[in-house]
Amino acid sequence: MFQINGKLTNKINVEDRAVQYGDGVFETIAVKEKILEFWKQHYQRLNKGCKILKIKCPSEIFLKKEVNKFIKKSKKNKFVLKIIISRGIGGRGYNPPTTSKPTRILGIYDWPNYPQTNFTKGIQMNICKTRISDQPTLSEIKHLNKLEQIIARLEWQSKAISESIMLDSNNNVIEGTMSNFFGVKKNVFYTSTIKFSGIEGIMRGVILKLLKKNKKKYIIKKITLKEFLKFDEIFMSNSIFGIWPVIKISKKKFFFGKKTKKIISLLSNRMA
Repeated sequence: MFQINGKLTNKINVEDRAVQYGDGVFETIAVKEKILEFWKQHYQRLNKGCKILKIKCPSEIFLKKEVNKFIKKSKKNKFVLKIIISRGIGGRGYNPPTTSKPTRILGIYDWPNYPQTNFTKGIQMNICKTRISDQPTLSEIKHLNKLEQIIARLEWQSKAISESIMLDSNNNVIEGTMSNFFGVKKNVFYTSTIKFSGIEGIMRGVILKLLKKNKKKYIIKKITLKEFLKFDEIFMSNSIFGIWPVIKISKKKFFFGKKTKKIISLLSNRMA
């Protein structure tokens, strides 16, 4: 089910700049029992992205009211909501017309059917050949240009591989194709800086706050592949699946250890 600018439809004008240039931002939100998980954080990132692209973002009050009305039309108890804000209709040329009015697109998708073992036993991963480029202006936000992630995801089709790591051109580990990572070494949690590339993941932010609240030491820094593969534990995070422990990356094995289990427990208590 889709809604565009308040009307139930799946048809969009081909001159919309989302179609022509990927000119816009999006958010993917978990919805359970008609409750929008981490709404505040998602809206803040959406608004931040619009400001960077100089697109007028709907007010939080207006958008949340529209979203809540839309999701009530679904008979599902658990699903994924996608919000897209594009610059609107603009025709040809990179320089957007000043008369463009933003397009609001809402979509409801089935909840992904991830294997239960991803949560209980851990996942296997590869290291992508496709690199993430540096672009400080666009780092952190979720813009509509995701060709790097698409090309990276085409690198594997095996169901045994649930996710893969992406590096930048300097061999720094940035994130997964759809998630952020955390590594653990000697009771210290590590995650990569996203100042130059990567996504400011909602679940990443939630976990960082949990670490701070529970007085767990963490460091945000550039992490080389060599450093990454020396972590004692690794887990991946995003706002849909939560946390996946990592048990293997290429040929290197890892343990689903106590630190990862502790974070899963803290997150579970927070969500309860």
